[in-house]
Amino acid sequence: MQSNKHIQNALKMLKNSPLKLTDQRMNLIKLLFKNGASHFTVEEVYKKVNKNKLKISLATVYNSLNQFKEHGIIKAIKVSSDKIYFDTNLKEHHHFFCQNSGKLIDIQTENVKISKLPKLPKGKRIESVEVLINITS
Repeated sequence: MQSNKHIQNALKMLKNSPLKLTDQRMNLIKLLFKNGASHFTVEEVYKKVNKNKLKISLATVYNSLNQFKEHGIIKAIKVSSDKIYFDTNLKEHHHFFCQNSGKLIDIQTENVKISKLPKLPKGKRIESVEVLINITS
């Protein structure tokens, strides 16, 4: 697998995290960041693992993706109660979710204007605002 700046940045984040630098984690990083900004479900990552003949179990893929999310290496986008996509684009942005194709499409933040947010519950503060727009074809 060739190396690129996206892979190098993600590997650096992994090295700077408290996570152990294992071959499995490094191989997952290389798969996830190979094409830059991308979206994957656990199942899609596992298919890529098998296609590339890597010895990584589904449980390890699942656990690693969640650990990467916890340590800011990837983001998680929940599109429904049972479907989560992992996003390698860490910059602030929004998404279209096509319910027919299951594709998640990035929207640049400057293309969404939010003019009013509801009053926050007492003692809470905004961490981030991410818009998910569900679309069909």
